[in-house]
Amino acid sequence: MKQAAALVLFGLLRGTGLAADAGPAAVIDVRETAGVYSVHARFSVPQPAAAVRAVLTDYEYIPRFMPDMKKSIVHERRGDSALVEQEAVSKIVVFSKKVHLLLDITEVPGQIRFRDRCGKSFEQYEGAWTFTEQNGVTGITYELTARPAFDVPEFILKRLLKRDAGVMIDRLLAEIVRRAAGSVAVTR
Repeated sequence: MKQAAALVLFGLLRGTGLAADAGPAAVIDVRETAGVYSVHARFSVPQPAAAVRAVLTDYEYIPRFMPDMKKSIVHERRGDSALVEQEAVSKIVVFSKKVHLLLDITEVPGQIRFRDRCGKSFEQYEGAWTFTEQNGVTGITYELTARPAFDVPEFILKRLLKRDAGVMIDRLLAEIVRRAAGSVAVTR
């Protein structure tokens, strides 16, 4: 019960920017140039880099803490690489879009790079999670470059990408904190 209350408090404080030990709130920037969208986000968590990597690379577990992720299946794992199929649904106002990805993932120290190879939802979809630890706090950078294979007004997609990045970061942070506290996951 204590751990659940701590997670709720953590979430509330993150939203108000008062969670000093969780680092400053995420800084998220979304830009569009000639139909290509770039997302850049920075945030930190008071946990070691190994804890961050453990959550980011637990691909099949992702739908349990990211409810919009409907499927995340590891088709292949070889050394520092993985092939992961993911499906997610994103909604904004009256729009709903199912996104399908087949990600080539490369895991190297301090970074996880990904690139879609199927092209069903995006003509281009690639990015990276980069993380560095200093004094028990891990700084995390998320970068994504995407060119959708579907038509959507720029103002809607920019808003959606920024909102979804923020939600993803909040859920990721909560999962890292939850695992560090040793609490049991709540499944959907």
